[in-house]
Amino acid sequence: MTLEQLKALRAVVEHGGFRAASEVLFKSQSAISIAIRKLEGELNLRLFTREQYRPILTNEGKALYKKATVILNHSAEFTQLAEQFSMGKEPELRIAISGITPIEHILNVFKHTSEESPSTQLSLQIENLNGTMERLKDGDADIAISENSDNNHDYEYQHLTQVELISVISKCSPLAKFSTSLQERDLEGSTQIIVRDTSLHTPKITAGIVEGTNHWVVNDFMMKKRVIASGSGWGRLPKHMVQEELKKGLLIAISSKDFPSINIDLKAIRHKHKAIGPVASALWQRLQAIDWV
Repeated sequence: MTLEQLKALRAVVEHGGFRAASEVLFKSQSAISIAIRKLEGELNLRLFTREQYRPILTNEGKALYKKATVILNHSAEFTQLAEQFSMGKEPELRIAISGITPIEHILNVFKHTSEESPSTQLSLQIENLNGTMERLKDGDADIAISENSDNNHDYEYQHLTQVELISVISKCSPLAKFSTSLQERDLEGSTQIIVRDTSLHTPKITAGIVEGTNHWVVNDFMMKKRVIASGSGWGRLPKHMVQEELKKGLLIAISSKDFPSINIDLKAIRHKHKAIGPVASALWQRLQAIDWV
């Protein structure tokens, strides 16, 4: 029994047939069939019934497929660990950071990482909405700091903090004096300031857009704050980003029941099955130790 035979078994099951498995594994269909027949011969049992159009696992095949998956996962972890041990310090560490992140809290992590590993260049990419996770999925980032709510088994997640989003409006706006009682219909015809989703091929996020409003689209949250403070519109912003403006009365929080604050979980995310270099590993550990208060 070989790992290649187990990979063929897993591919046939997970992709629905010998032809699909051959495409995934970049082997001929006959090579996949031979691998399965040899495995069945060595085990002296049938893994699939072949009476139907698609191969169906036998009861024995179902049990052995589960064991094969465990063995292959352990093999991948073994290889990943060996690669990690053999790696020197990375020449570059790429981090995709959500635009809602309280960046002041993690700057010391980057500073300490750079001081400890000066030969590693840190590349910090500020992204919005789906753009952060897309950079990680596309291989353009090694670690993502994102509000992504998926729990994909291919990634490791580390909860960092919660970010509170509140709706704000300029003190100059004639609507400011109604901030505690505004309803969505009161904002029809007003201008809502929206941050552009920086994803390139992932469906854009459009949640939170109020029907009947005009839209200005800006590139980042700092520009969004400046536009709102100028009196040109309203929108949701991370509360930590507008604390000073709220204290000074330059911005007014819209606190009516139609505009409740929203708490969003911020997570550090990395690939489970990709070799992690020593600098990325040290940075990951430092992220866990941040005091976000």
